[in-house]
Amino acid sequence: MAQAPFLGIALGFVAAQLVLVAIFRGMEMPAANSVLLVMISTLLMLGMVLVANLFAQMLLSDRPRDPTWQLIRRVWGFLHDIRAMSLGLPVFVSLVIFIYAFSSVKGNIPVFQPFAWDRTFDHWDMVLHLGRRPWEWLQPVVGHWPVTFVINVLYNLWFAVLFSVLLHFAFMTAPGVARTRFFLTFLLQWMIGGGLTAVLFSSAGPCFYGAGHLGLSPDPYAPLMAYLHDADRWAPIWALDVQDELWKLHAAHSAEASLSAMPSMHNGSTLLFALASGGFLPWIRRFLKAYVAVIFVGSIHLGYHYAVDSYVAWALTLAIWWAAGYMARRWEATRMATRFRAAFAESPASL
Repeated sequence: MAQAPFLGIALGFVAAQLVLVAIFRGMEMPAANSVLLVMISTLLMLGMVLVANLFAQMLLSDRPRDPTWQLIRRVWGFLHDIRAMSLGLPVFVSLVIFIYAFSSVKGNIPVFQPFAWDRTFDHWDMVLHLGRRPWEWLQPVVGHWPVTFVINVLYNLWFAVLFSVLLHFAFMTAPGVARTRFFLTFLLQWMIGGGLTAVLFSSAGPCFYGAGHLGLSPDPYAPLMAYLHDADRWAPIWALDVQDELWKLHAAHSAEASLSAMPSMHNGSTLLFALASGGFLPWIRRFLKAYVAVIFVGSIHLGYHYAVDSYVAWALTLAIWWAAGYMARRWEATRMATRFRAAFAESPASL
């Protein structure tokens, strides 16, 4: 029960999902085996990131003659680490429950409210950026297919960064304020930002602005999308395939259609990684801070987001980070959390 806040938020989100099901009869529910699929996919991602992290640590420190055998021993040792498992498994269960509820809510955003804010956010972008759209300011600098390709690679790297940070805080960080603050912020920013705010300000994004999608006209993002398709002839721009698949799922009214622009949770979560990196190695902290800028540029240049999507996500993240700091300090001062930290410190590291 020492990690009850994480499970409490996850179950609260499930309760909200059930209320929405009762209110919105047209809400599409994920397949019955969705929880199992979420669990397996989350395990696979965490497993791949764990192996990659342990392999990198091994090469940088030991450089063994038989790296395969050493890697197997390290993975086996990690799985038998009592303290790591006591920390990480409750968080893993909470994340699986949370991701299931979040995916269901996000996939049904058009059911709650049709995409209605794209024209407004486009106008706000113009007002905030001196009468030009952010992609137009960026295009002379990044509008070259090798640069676009690198940006797309780094943008897709977000998933590896996400699971690396989750793995670190779930299994490798001692219980305390820093760990609790991170997970409270992470769960609340996705519930409030990716859930509530996304529904209230339902929007699809620049790549879906014009003909064949939302059908808004004139389409100021047509030149950007034409450029991306042209760049795709020289090097694969995977964002285009992702966007096509997202729209197909949306058109099919699938609960798996994770299509939402406001706020940009890629940008919000990347800022969280930088905020929470105080205990990381200096080069990792510098990378995470620079990665905030990379994701911001990529989200605009690849047509996923309006700039205001990022600004709102950053504001929400900072507000939740501040509030979560207060909540984490209060929770870690309770008798339950204090006893858990003491038991963790006294327990053996492995079997």
